[in-house]
Amino acid sequence: MVTIVCMKWGTAFTANHVNALYAGVLRNMEEPFDFVCLTDDRRGLASTIITRPIPNLGLPEQAWRRGCWPKIGVFAPGLFPPGEVVLFLDLDVMVQRSLAPLIGLLRERRHFVIQREWNPDLWNLLPNSCRPDRGAQSSVVGFHAGNVDEIYHDFASKADAIIAQFKNDQSYLTQAVRQKSYWPTGFCVSFKRSCTKYFPINLLLPRIKQPRNAKIIVFHGKPRPWDTMVEKGERWGSKRRFGVGPVPWIKQYFNQADAMLASLAGEPDPVVPHAWRTSPISVPRAAAKFEAGATVSAGPEGVSPPDYGQRYAASATGNADSTGSRCDGRRE
Repeated sequence: MVTIVCMKWGTAFTANHVNALYAGVLRNMEEPFDFVCLTDDRRGLASTIITRPIPNLGLPEQAWRRGCWPKIGVFAPGLFPPGEVVLFLDLDVMVQRSLAPLIGLLRERRHFVIQREWNPDLWNLLPNSCRPDRGAQSSVVGFHAGNVDEIYHDFASKADAIIAQFKNDQSYLTQAVRQKSYWPTGFCVSFKRSCTKYFPINLLLPRIKQPRNAKIIVFHGKPRPWDTMVEKGERWGSKRRFGVGPVPWIKQYFNQADAMLASLAGEPDPVVPHAWRTSPISVPRAAAKFEAGATVSAGPEGVSPPDYGQRYAASATGNADSTGSRCDGRRE
């Protein structure tokens, strides 16, 4: 079996973001799976999402705010059935193609697989094998339950020293996990590196192209996906690397997520937690209604659907005062 897992704590991410990720996974999984959210608050989550408490690592308050250290809890012994394939996804990724190649790779390699940190743009002129290895990037992580217990035990036994030594979870994982490999080039792409351009080139070539061959699009640093769902003429991104106006294919992704979840909630026989293990037919049938390129139709009595951009963007502003799993300590 397969478990897809994410985490949500604090206020930086909301149930809307978990639900959107869940919908993206539903559209792109071809076998039964459980979707698990480790969280301190399950309110607002789709009823078909399995929730479990975040394992207690005894973290100090600052470790919850910066560095993504609670993510080490995903390796806690007994959290998932022994030998089960587990794929961890950050909440600010977009799943846009079949996850079967990632699951198949995990079954083939049977060890820890993680995304390789992207290099600055100039290095893209060289083959990937010639670029410096900058370590791991922990937005997409795969493993077999029971094979990574030592990561949890090592961290739990000396958490204070590890937090003092390493900037964040992914710099620690780079050093701590001996038997690991990276996802093949192109499986996961960086939105910032692959889709945006530096000023002033971005003004000459303003179109934000969709990396259609990538399985997962990773948003690290600025922007987050919902940051791009702005009004026409409004700017998003960083000072040197930004876009103007909404990105249609990102907005469509979240529109489809909301429409799909509404459809599932309205099924005569609603899907229940663990339904993928016992009766996986109803979910794929609903998912099939919202293949890539589908549009959201008007709601009951001809009422148009709400502005999904505001729904997502307003819930995670990225203010310095917000707390939770924003992971500001990771590389930009």
